[in-house]
Amino acid sequence: MQSRIIFRSSRLAWLFIKEQLKEPIALFWIIISPCAAFYLLALSRGWMNSVSGDYIEHTAWFYAYISSNVALFGFSFYIIGRRESGYIRSFIYNHEAKRIFILAQALAYSVIAMIYCVVFYLATRPPFGAYSTLELLSIISRFYICYLLFCSIGIYFSFLPLNFQNANTLFSIFSFALLILGLSGSLSTTPLLKAVNLGNPLLHATELIENGFKRKTTFTLLTLFLFVSSLLITIKFLRINPVWSRY
Repeated sequence: MQSRIIFRSSRLAWLFIKEQLKEPIALFWIIISPCAAFYLLALSRGWMNSVSGDYIEHTAWFYAYISSNVALFGFSFYIIGRRESGYIRSFIYNHEAKRIFILAQALAYSVIAMIYCVVFYLATRPPFGAYSTLELLSIISRFYICYLLFCSIGIYFSFLPLNFQNANTLFSIFSFALLILGLSGSLSTTPLLKAVNLGNPLLHATELIENGFKRKTTFTLLTLFLFVSSLLITIKFLRINPVWSRY
């Protein structure tokens, strides 16, 4: 029973991966644009002339932001998208089908998230020196925990009665707000901003990537618990009917 579910989920996940990689716009915004933004920022600050400091320290914000984008606009958005297209109502009609679908979705976008992380590392590491396998593995593990955090948040958004346009707008506003609050908090010592940023997941994700698991152990464990519980809740309460459907 379990082996059959895993096998079918893996096959479906492979279809989801191929579907995602065929979308050039998504590839551009999630892979190429962060790399371009990194180098533009580096040029504006003069980093390219004499790069110094720790690579992870300079790129932590970028990794956190990429993880949030893959989770929100990939994993979570496509749960809503497949519901609104009628896919879920047509094929996900019992508990086992829900388990297969959610597991496939999680597997597919985990692979995609890792691809984005590795590509960004390969594109931005050269100015700081030689590649390091141990460093890459460390970044991937931290990045993946951040990705799971934003997947958990996105899962709860998927419970809302959202269509394609509303979901895209909501995720864009949410992502932009987190980014602005985080950047404002790093440039200002205002008590109000500090208090607001205590609940900013993007800021916590950045700190995890920069500082590692030892200083964010509780945060890491809470993220894992939140993700697992979110998946279980989704399997039970996944919305089947599109917003436009009367049935």
